[in-house]
Amino acid sequence: MTTTPVHQSPPPDLQAWLEAAATRPQPQVLETELDGIHFVVKRRPASLGGSISYVLRYLRAFFLGLGCRVFLGEFPNPRVLLQNGLDFEARRLRLLLDDGCRVPAIWHQEPGLLVLEHVGQDLSSVIRHGSAETRSRWARVAGRDLAEFHRRGHCHGGAQIRNLTIRNDELWRIDFEENIGEALSLPLAQAYDLFQLVASLVSLRKLPTDIMPGLARDMVEGYFEVNPDAQVRARLARLGRLLGGAARMLRPLLGRVSSRDIQGFFRVADVLGGLTQA
Repeated sequence: MTTTPVHQSPPPDLQAWLEAAATRPQPQVLETELDGIHFVVKRRPASLGGSISYVLRYLRAFFLGLGCRVFLGEFPNPRVLLQNGLDFEARRLRLLLDDGCRVPAIWHQEPGLLVLEHVGQDLSSVIRHGSAETRSRWARVAGRDLAEFHRRGHCHGGAQIRNLTIRNDELWRIDFEENIGEALSLPLAQAYDLFQLVASLVSLRKLPTDIMPGLARDMVEGYFEVNPDAQVRARLARLGRLLGGAARMLRPLLGRVSSRDIQGFFRVADVLGGLTQA
C-alpha cells in the first residue's frame, strides 16, 4: 500500500466487444482478453423472482445477524448487509482507488454490468505450487498487506486468499460486493477480514496439511507486526475462543473425519485459539 499503483488502460475496442457480447449468453463472471489486454466482466442480470429472492436473503441475513449478536456482541442490520452487488462494488472501488489502494480500475459500468481491469496472478495458486520459502513469504506478506489496508481505515469484506492477486510482486485486492464493513463496527469487520484470510489459507486444496498451521501463524504474526490494534486483537480472540469451544466439543466426534472443510475448521480454531493466550 505504500507505492502508487500502476494501472493498465482498457483496450481501444472494448465498447465494440461489449456490444457484440451482449448478443449472446454470457457467464456472470468472465475473465477474457482483447488486443492482448486482460480484463474481467461481471454481470448481474435482473431476476424475475427478485422480490422473493430478496425476502429469502433478508431472512438469511437476519438469522446470521442474530448469531453474530449472541456470539460476537453486535447485530449487523440485514438491510445494510443486503446493500451489495455491482453498484455497491463500483462505489467501493472508486473510494479505494481515490485512496491509492491496489484494486482494479473500473473500465465500464452500466446497470447489471461491470468491466474491471485484470490485476494479476491468483495468490492461492502461488501458495499451492511455490517452494516452502515462497509460501512462507507470501503468507506473511498477505497478513502484513491486510494490516496496512486496515490501518488506512478500510475493511475488505471478502478477504479470502482467492480475492488476492499478485502483480509486479505486490498484492492487489478484488471482489468488493459484500457489505460487511458498513454493517459491523470497524474493529469487528477487520477482525472478520483476518479470520477469513486465515480460514481460507488453511482450507486450500492441494496444499499439504502439515504446513498449514505454520503458514497461518506467519500470516497472523505478519498482520499484528503492522497493525497491533488492541481492539482488532480482542475481537479476533473472542472469535478464537468461540471456535475453540466448538472445536473441543466436536473433535471427539469429527476429529477423524477426513473432510478438508472439517479439518480446516479445526486448524483455524487451533491457530486463533493461540491468540486468547496473548
